[in-house]
Amino acid sequence: MNLRFRKLMITYILATAALLLLLNAIYYYTMRNTLLDGQKQNIEIMTSHIKSSLEITQKGEMLFEDALADKLRIAAITAQSMLPHKLEDVTNEQLVEVKDKLGIEGLTLFKYLKDQNNFVGAKSTDPKEIGLTTETWGSGKWNKVFAELMEKHEATPIQNFGENLPHFWAGPYDTSSADPTRISKWGYYNDGTTDYLIDPYISEDIINRFHEQAGVEFNISDQVKNNPLVLEVGILNDKILQGDWKAPNPDNPVWHSERMVLYGEYTYTSDDDQKLAEEAFDGMKKVHKVMEINGRMVLRTYSPITLQDNVNKGFDRMLIIVTSDMDKMTSDLVHKEIRMSIVGLVFVLIGALMLVAVVRYIRRQTELVDDVQNMYLQNIESLFKTVKEYRHDFVNHIFAMSGLVKIKKYDELEQYLHSLSHINKSLNDIIDIPIPAFNGLIQAKMAQAMERKIQFEYRFTQFDSLNLDIMKITNLVRVAGNLIDNAFYAVQEEEEDKRRVTILSYIEQKTLIMQVLNTGEPIPEEIQEKIFEHGFSTKPKKSNSGLGLAIVQQITSDYNGRVLLESSSEMTCFTIEIPLGPKELVQQESPVSRQDQSAVGN
Repeated sequence: MNLRFRKLMITYILATAALLLLLNAIYYYTMRNTLLDGQKQNIEIMTSHIKSSLEITQKGEMLFEDALADKLRIAAITAQSMLPHKLEDVTNEQLVEVKDKLGIEGLTLFKYLKDQNNFVGAKSTDPKEIGLTTETWGSGKWNKVFAELMEKHEATPIQNFGENLPHFWAGPYDTSSADPTRISKWGYYNDGTTDYLIDPYISEDIINRFHEQAGVEFNISDQVKNNPLVLEVGILNDKILQGDWKAPNPDNPVWHSERMVLYGEYTYTSDDDQKLAEEAFDGMKKVHKVMEINGRMVLRTYSPITLQDNVNKGFDRMLIIVTSDMDKMTSDLVHKEIRMSIVGLVFVLIGALMLVAVVRYIRRQTELVDDVQNMYLQNIESLFKTVKEYRHDFVNHIFAMSGLVKIKKYDELEQYLHSLSHINKSLNDIIDIPIPAFNGLIQAKMAQAMERKIQFEYRFTQFDSLNLDIMKITNLVRVAGNLIDNAFYAVQEEEEDKRRVTILSYIEQKTLIMQVLNTGEPIPEEIQEKIFEHGFSTKPKKSNSGLGLAIVQQITSDYNGRVLLESSSEMTCFTIEIPLGPKELVQQESPVSRQDQSAVGN
């Protein structure tokens, strides 16, 4: 049984563990793909918002650039009215005074070196601007505009490059040649009344405030904040990323107009970015790729964007790169897997414990049934032994009675028949108890009592109102059998006419009461508590293990009952009281007093 049970437990645990691992693996990959799809959908929404924000910002930036151009032109016209028309008559101090009155960042006057096709900063509020030449600006594009302003006093418009107004042109805001740490917006004015080109400019502060309020950077920051899996979002100039557009001055610091990162951040870089960007623009669709960057597994999403009428040079083709944290995604999933595994293991353990409990219960009940069967077998064996003995003696009794008849010894015959009357009575009595198990028990005990010359009486009342399960009946039979056996043992040393044992059972106040009474020596008070202990017995060790009353006590306690003991020189009485549930009583019992029942034992 133990080996089979161990094999069953091992099979159960291995099968359950394998199933748990399989289910966890299926759950992991299913949820991983589901999370990936969910994150891709989130990125779809995110990039859609960013693109809308870019389009709105683009239109707003165009209007803002126009407004700045108007401001710079007015500043240039005002400055011209406040300054001498000859460059040699203007001082730097005058320029500083004019700048402060106009509220602009700075003011520079450029001298036109026509024979060199170049312009040089002659006077300025910023000493760094003095001596600055313009021949390399924008590969000569700026010089061409400046020359047209000085010669024709009008500049030819260049699509998506600066703003044209009467006698004025404003370039896109960009990095300062004199100070690469500064980004400004410059305007250039000449209406023919001065021999110099007036260049007022505005600092990047006002431009930065516009961008902060325009919403692209704010939108990116908000999107990253609301999606904890996103590590960074970068909007790149795809022409620079793919090498289609190269900075005109590669030796100079990265000019604002030549920057690759337009908005957001681009710290997670990969050698595959250029190839994946090309794939995204070829199909004009988003491309997703899981890769390892900076020691972290990430999901990269490449979203192509094209904008029209962009005021920023070369910024008409943009690429949004969203980097999501796959490690965090899988880490959260692993944590859920661990929690699910723990729950699964708990259920496995609970199942194993339940299996152990069921097997132990079955084993215990099997032992109980075996115990009762052994008791029945012993009782039946005793009954058969008695019947066999009487059958063996039957012929001898017939011959004896026949002989007494032949010699006409009728008085002796009558006495002989009287001695055999108790045998006839014992064999012919019909025991009728509504619970068959007690029928067998009492029949066997009647045979034992007859063999041991013990006066054994019984009375079971109201048992027809009981509806007990087979296990409870079995346990009650064990209780009754143990108590009767102990009573038989207690009276066996008495004189034959004083050997009396009685068992009474009845129902009182929804309680099953069973009493076993016997004559004989009283149980000493000092051992009345000990007789219910396991192993304690007043009988010889060879004849008893000291478990009978311990079993009675245990079974009674299991049914929330109690065992009472009364012992005197006249009678010893063990009383068992076991409460009955509503389903265990078929009909309301008729009260029978304990005094009336115990009268049978007297």
